[in-house]
Amino acid sequence: MPKGNKDDGISLDETLANLTLVLKKKQQALEEREIAIEKATVMLNRERSEVFGDKSDSDVLHLNIGGDRLAVLRRTLTSVEGSMLASRFSGRWDESLEKDQDGHFFIDQPIELFRPMINYLRARACETPLGPPIKSPHPKDYELRQDFYRLVEYFGMTPGIYPTIIELYQQGEPGSAEVGSFPDCFVKSSEWSTFTCQTQGHKREITSFEVVLGNVERMQIGWINESRYVENLSDDHNGVGEEENSLALDCCRGGFLNQGEFTKLGLSIQAGSVIRCEQKGHRWLVDGKLVVSSVASDDTTHFENKFLPPTGHVNNGEEDKIIPSFSGKGHW
Repeated sequence: MPKGNKDDGISLDETLANLTLVLKKKQQALEEREIAIEKATVMLNRERSEVFGDKSDSDVLHLNIGGDRLAVLRRTLTSVEGSMLASRFSGRWDESLEKDQDGHFFIDQPIELFRPMINYLRARACETPLGPPIKSPHPKDYELRQDFYRLVEYFGMTPGIYPTIIELYQQGEPGSAEVGSFPDCFVKSSEWSTFTCQTQGHKREITSFEVVLGNVERMQIGWINESRYVENLSDDHNGVGEEENSLALDCCRGGFLNQGEFTKLGLSIQAGSVIRCEQKGHRWLVDGKLVVSSVASDDTTHFENKFLPPTGHVNNGEEDKIIPSFSGKGHW
């Protein structure tokens, strides 16, 4: 049987020794990295403590709401990301916020307006798939309801208290579109499709909305009269603005679509442009500039709005519902 020479044995021993050395060095590097991460974590917690103090999401905050006392968890007040209410009670500003003589945070609002908002947030925190759906506050008295809307808007809570959802409406195959919800609302569609923006758990109407364009193809942004739109939808399944009972800004052609009629506006709309639709189809802005309107006093291109029905108009037993809708392919 052939025997390996001495040099082969030495070479193998050296190789094993080198591998052992490499492994030890890698282990040492991992240990050093772990120590660095631990130090960075300690430093981050220290800096956070310096900024926020000894604050926690589980803190119980005592509020004075227009003279009425209310205890609430900090995480309840900060549950709507990006809102002014969340920022105010994040813990960073606790020392500078107004307080009453007992040290309770003071909010100069009526309790009958503030409490329904807090109770909704509490209900949402314990929502389960098997439980009944949570309904947004809807005061019966008209004046009280308008005051509540103003309060919600003031604290930046509208997307949290009156949520909306983007839904694939027609044409696109299942899986061809990815849709994000608040606070990161977006659409990524690999096929040309039509989407709608619907209310979720409430009946408060959407009157205005904004779309920030990414890379898109044949993008049309506007409104549909939902029941009539479906009822009169053509076999061609055209986009928003091309069908009856719909209006849209045609971003690719730079014009306006009014139930199939195209008006050239000479607009240059590109990726990054912000399209804002106001008053349920009466006014349209591109990057803050008013470009088309049905309001006579507006100094811009006008159109006759025959799309919007009289308030409370009933069609086949159902009140007409005007909702945002978008047709396109790409990312927005």
